[in-house]
Amino acid sequence: MTHDCTAIGVSPGMARKVRRQFATQLSVERTRLLYQGSLLPTLFMLLNGVLCAWLLWTPGRYLMVAVCLAWLLALVALRVIQVAAFDSANPQRQAEPVWRRMFLVGSAFSGMTLACAAIALVPQHNFEQQAWAFGLLAMASLSASIAYAVSLPAFLSFALPCLLPPILFLFFFDAGQRGWGWFCLILLATLLVVAWQVNRLLDRSLLRRFQNQSLNQDLQRISAQKVLEEQQRLASTVFEACNEGVVILSADFVVLAVNQAYCQMTGYLRCESLASALFELPCHSDARRHSQAIEVALRQQGGWQGELVEARKHGQLYPQWLQLTAVRNSSGQLSQVVGFFTDLSARRAFEERLRYLAHYDELTGLANRSLFRLRLLDAARRVRSNGRSLALLHIDLDRFKLLNESLGHELADQLIQKVARRIVSTLPEADTVARLSGDEFAVLFDGYSNLSSLVRVTTRLLNKLRKPQRLDGHEVVISASVGISVLADATLDAEAMIGQADMAKQHAKHLGGDNFQFYTESLRASTLERLQLENQLRKAIEEQQLMVYYQPKLCVLSGHVNAAEALVRWQHPERGMVPPGEFIGLAEETGLIAPIGEFVLRQACKQARQWQRQGLEVRVSVNLSVYQLRQGKLVSLVRQMLEDTGLAPNLLELELTESQLLDSVEHIISTFQQLHALGVKLAIDDFGTGYSSLSYLKRLPVDYLKIDQAFIRGLHRGSQDAAITQAIITLSKSLGMKVVAEGVETAEQLAFLREHGCDEVQGYLISRPLPEQEFRQMLARPWGGNEGG
Repeated sequence: MTHDCTAIGVSPGMARKVRRQFATQLSVERTRLLYQGSLLPTLFMLLNGVLCAWLLWTPGRYLMVAVCLAWLLALVALRVIQVAAFDSANPQRQAEPVWRRMFLVGSAFSGMTLACAAIALVPQHNFEQQAWAFGLLAMASLSASIAYAVSLPAFLSFALPCLLPPILFLFFFDAGQRGWGWFCLILLATLLVVAWQVNRLLDRSLLRRFQNQSLNQDLQRISAQKVLEEQQRLASTVFEACNEGVVILSADFVVLAVNQAYCQMTGYLRCESLASALFELPCHSDARRHSQAIEVALRQQGGWQGELVEARKHGQLYPQWLQLTAVRNSSGQLSQVVGFFTDLSARRAFEERLRYLAHYDELTGLANRSLFRLRLLDAARRVRSNGRSLALLHIDLDRFKLLNESLGHELADQLIQKVARRIVSTLPEADTVARLSGDEFAVLFDGYSNLSSLVRVTTRLLNKLRKPQRLDGHEVVISASVGISVLADATLDAEAMIGQADMAKQHAKHLGGDNFQFYTESLRASTLERLQLENQLRKAIEEQQLMVYYQPKLCVLSGHVNAAEALVRWQHPERGMVPPGEFIGLAEETGLIAPIGEFVLRQACKQARQWQRQGLEVRVSVNLSVYQLRQGKLVSLVRQMLEDTGLAPNLLELELTESQLLDSVEHIISTFQQLHALGVKLAIDDFGTGYSSLSYLKRLPVDYLKIDQAFIRGLHRGSQDAAITQAIITLSKSLGMKVVAEGVETAEQLAFLREHGCDEVQGYLISRPLPEQEFRQMLARPWGGNEGG
């Protein structure tokens, strides 16, 4: 046992304690085994007693046999009751010594009963009865002795009273039965040896079992201790790794432990906080003001939490959320307090950031649409109360989408920031400057009633915006369209004012941009008319109200019509023929020019193919819009049209105005090169009115240059228009291009163009735009110079 205890690291004193514990456990276990094993030998003894009584039942022994049998029955009944009482007792009561003493007394009485029966009842002269009696006595003694060998005192308490009296009686008082005395003596000696051997083996078995149990308990205790240590280590790791500051306090709020997050939050070292009263630390001055409420809440409610404003070690104030939780002992008394400290600085900064972004533009720092509406509504209420007027400027940058695509989003954002700074610096008297969307701004003037002052302010703003700006090596010139509305009527609401300024801004943009417009009632009517016209135009596209007219082009050298320009016309069911000037610009603004252009292109290709089948080779020219070029699918669309209609590519001519070359020059050059590869003819319309660079013109695979009709109208010898026209024709010839003059209305103009080598002319002198049937009739006869009338 000492060896086992030493093996697991137990001290000698602990070993003695363990041995005493084992001895107690062995005694208790023996008592339990005695009671559990006593029923079978007791019942066997009763059986043998009944059998002996039957064998020895003679008239002379009735009384004695009956008394012995009754006594034996009483002992058996007492033993059964005793075993039942022991089994029903709890383990703590079973360990009491009284049960062992009761068992020893009972076994002694049982042994004495068998001894008295052997002395008094066994006959002296009947060997057969003697053999049966002593044999049954030996069997009962053997069974009981083996069962009671669990405890040597129990065995001796039964075996000695059972066998010693018969042995003494047979040796000293009945010399004729001495042989049975030797038998009993040998039986006693044998039972002693057997009982000793059984007891020794049982002791070893029980001792080994208890040692194993003790070892298992020690191992479990060690394992539990290791688990506890691991849990403590894990708790310590969690304690230190927690992002929130954690403090463990005693019942009187003395700091027992703090984690690293607490030290980082407060700026104090661990050694500066430990063993100090929490409310006495400088970093908890605000908590000190609530100390009384905190103590009451902890004792009555078990916790307290609230937001405080504390100071770090270097003096910086910060918002803090403090949560204190009471820890009570087994008796319910407050033993410790656990505190959790959360730094709310990042959360408050985030909330402040959200509040800022809710009312201000992140890119420019100006008021956003939401704040602008609030200030506009507030200013409108003041206007109604004091009778002052209110002015609103709605600013929209011109061609900003193109700049955004050309420069990239990063430089476009820089441009927006520069524009915002220019607006603020130019209009210091403005009450609010806001950015409504990507390139839209709004300026609010509270108390402006002088329209001339608004004109001066807006003019100054447009001039300032128009000045060139440097962006990453690029010089950018930006202009703006401004709409102005004035709230002088107390019945007008702010939302209507915004709509009026937007309507005026749209009108300024429609006029070409870089200007400002005031809102007027006539402008409103015009806007409503344009909206109605837009809806009708969409309906016209769906219901196929559009048609294509063809304006002939005369070959100056041959005098024959060999080409035509396809022009869209709108036959309105109620208004009749709608002039192109009324809806072409609207279609470009709304994006409807794309389906209209596709319609014209398809119809022109189909018609040219039909003429080709009839043996007439007429080159048809179709105008392109910037919107179609920006979509990026023009080349595939033209290729598909040619494949669907079967038209020869050289009979299709595509026109692009010179001013449109300024939009995405590189993209247009790439598109024209792909179209030229298809075999399509290309032309630049209205040449001389734009600002295109000759270097771009050299790179474009253009077949025709069309002289704008503005130069043709002033065409007479010695005029500037004549010089420009002659220069364009000379330039075209040097670049290998043909020249087309448009707007020719007089024979003198035609003669001048013929003299200077112009290739083709078109205009009212030749013919107005004609429907397909009239154009076909014109092709059937030669041109004689009288069709223009």
